[in-house]
Amino acid sequence: MNNLGEDKYMIVEELTEAQIVQLHALVRQQWWGGQRTLEDVILMSENTSLMLGLIEVGSHRLLGYCRVLTDFTFRATVYDVMVVEELQGRGLGKRLMETLCEHPRLRRVSFLYLCCEEKLFPFYSRWGFEVYDGKAEWMIKVQREESPETDR
Repeated sequence: MNNLGEDKYMIVEELTEAQIVQLHALVRQQWWGGQRTLEDVILMSENTSLMLGLIEVGSHRLLGYCRVLTDFTFRATVYDVMVVEELQGRGLGKRLMETLCEHPRLRRVSFLYLCCEEKLFPFYSRWGFEVYDGKAEWMIKVQREESPETDR
């Protein structure tokens, strides 16, 4: 595993316009984000409670991202944990999740929710996430279809 070097990467809570464009490209590379428009990604970022961007210091390039929708008291849901493909497996996602889970604004939150593919359960379990086996189950109402590209 490569050393992450504190001087090489930094976490930011606001993205520049150029980084929002990079975020759009990163989102479109995900199996769930192929149809998302730049306009929608801009709107999403403007209305997100807390977002973390992992930036390369010299180039200011967006290398990773995650976001949270929350009331900062009772519930918070983690979305869109992503790292550029060529740098996956080098601890950048771990750095994002550690920053998120230790974030001072989330300390008071009772429950952090996260939805992911089963193969990612071991990754998220490092921070105490576990499969929920309670009385309630998630329900969904689809108001606008976001179908992934068919070639993925």
